Amino acid sequence: LVKEIVAPDYLSPEQIELFDRLADKVVGLGFALPAVLFLETMRPMNFVGSQVMLFFQPMLRSWFTLREYDLIQQALERRETLGYMTDVIEAKDLEASRKERELKAQRKAEKRAKKDAKRKS
Repeated sequence: LVKEIVAPDYLSPEQIELFDRLADKVVGLGFALPAVLFLETMRPMNFVGSQVMLFFQPMLRSWFTLREYDLIQQALERRETLGYMTDVIEAKDLEASRKERELKAQRKAEKRAKKDAKRKS
């Protein structure tokens, strides 16, 4: 079951692309669950959370330019953005999990085929 993700109207295409990259990075590092929990926890205090980003600026600046960072911070001042970001991370995590399961199944099938070939020879 795939959920269609609709970006809030106020986000620019550049901001949407930035959130997509951020979600890729979070999922790639294996931090999808902690990130979703953090975002859900911060939802009632989203404006304060956007200001907390100033604390994390040195770390996040390794992923984004100053302009990109500012665009993300501005978007996070709106409550709907956290829900959107959570949805993007969850969708990318589901896709990554699906691909990982397919790869494991493929490896298992290859291993089984090798084992069967050895038995026959």
